[in-house]
Amino acid sequence: MKRFYKLFSSAIVLVLTIGAGLSALVPVTNAAQVPAKLSDYQNHPHRDAIDYVVKNKLMWLFPDGSFQPDKPITQADLVAGLVNVKGLTSGEPVQELPENHWAKVYYERAKRDGILDGVEINPNKVMNREEASRLMVNAWKSLFPRYPWKQQYNIIYSVGSNWIAGKPGKFPNGVSTTLYDSFGTVSRGEQAFALQSLHREYQGIQEAEKIATQFHNSLKISGETIRGALPTVKGYDTRLYVRFKNGKTDTIDSGKFSFSTSQVEYVRFLVKFKGEAESLANYLYGKLPTLERENSR
Repeated sequence: MKRFYKLFSSAIVLVLTIGAGLSALVPVTNAAQVPAKLSDYQNHPHRDAIDYVVKNKLMWLFPDGSFQPDKPITQADLVAGLVNVKGLTSGEPVQELPENHWAKVYYERAKRDGILDGVEINPNKVMNREEASRLMVNAWKSLFPRYPWKQQYNIIYSVGSNWIAGKPGKFPNGVSTTLYDSFGTVSRGEQAFALQSLHREYQGIQEAEKIATQFHNSLKISGETIRGALPTVKGYDTRLYVRFKNGKTDTIDSGKFSFSTSQVEYVRFLVKFKGEAESLANYLYGKLPTLERENSR
């Protein structure tokens, strides 16, 4: 997955409406029940992503079994999808929506998570690319708090992160651009592609944190000597960078290790998807000989 960070170093529950403007939820949870209608996306460029989001219950089929991949999404569609991607379960009150609104629980969970920061609540609004990007960036800020998220336009992040495909058009200020069109709508097929990417990365982060905990628990200090072992997990690369006080650096990518803490300035433990550059977990041990660590993702 190509994410925006490489530029520097390198719905969902889709609420199923019975027609445009209706907000009744009639989810079809088993795609196998309605195979005849799947033909409406069988030749779509985002077919695999659509299969993925339906299988993982990030988006839903319509009651007749169709997906309608070219239909534009609303704010509520994307809010619900992002809540599903992160598996959010707790929320806080959102007064702008009535108690019986189908998306109220999703908005409450999104608000607590920060997904709605700086966003005007309007569930029926058809999203343009910049507005959709704002919600995606908000959802990811809590996962990468050290990253400099504040930029003039969120579309730059979403395109650079490969959540939304590049497209010629204009920035919100009207300036022409070859990649970062802000005014086009986002279709259900495009939303499926984005949610697939975000969900895979989110799951990767959860697994990477487990690996980081396993590594941390392996560390033992005896006198000035620290010992440990790098976990081996299919699909992930683990690396330990050791910065010595003499300015040299060593990299350990497998097996057991030991070194003298008196000779080391700091160590950094990283977990990545195999073959990719960006870190899913990043911990700095900068206060040796203690095992105090700092989350640097």
